[in-house]
Amino acid sequence: MTPEGPGSVSGAPNLPAGFKDTFTSRFIDTGKVRLHAVVGGDGPPLLLVHGWPENWYAWRLLMPELATNFEVIAVDQRGMGLSDKPKDGYDTVSGQRTAFLTRRSRSERRGMAAKCSFQSLGVSSSTWEAGCVSRRCSTSTR
Repeated sequence: MTPEGPGSVSGAPNLPAGFKDTFTSRFIDTGKVRLHAVVGGDGPPLLLVHGWPENWYAWRLLMPELATNFEVIAVDQRGMGLSDKPKDGYDTVSGQRTAFLTRRSRSERRGMAAKCSFQSLGVSSSTWEAGCVSRRCSTSTR
């Protein structure tokens, strides 16, 4: 099933010229959750992970330039945009969003890479969440 309407490439306003010729919306079933992703371009895969409270659309102005050298995958994180949300909701007290970006997103990235037959996957993240992850990783026991 190809995503259409609001939240998808076909329903997004104010896209750069030629965007719809390069990028398409699709659903990727990672095994635990169905994620919406906007995919396009040529080259090694590059996963763009938006911040909160955003979706793939936050990357729209940068995506065409990246697509000249990469296969760009701008994913809606679980519960955002057109991606599925956890059936049991979110734990807003204990920092589940940071946990998502570490444990859960690694699992979902691996699932996405496997479904798309990627051998490796570059990742770029935005906003405060990337800082939380880098602080957590730098203070973890190695």
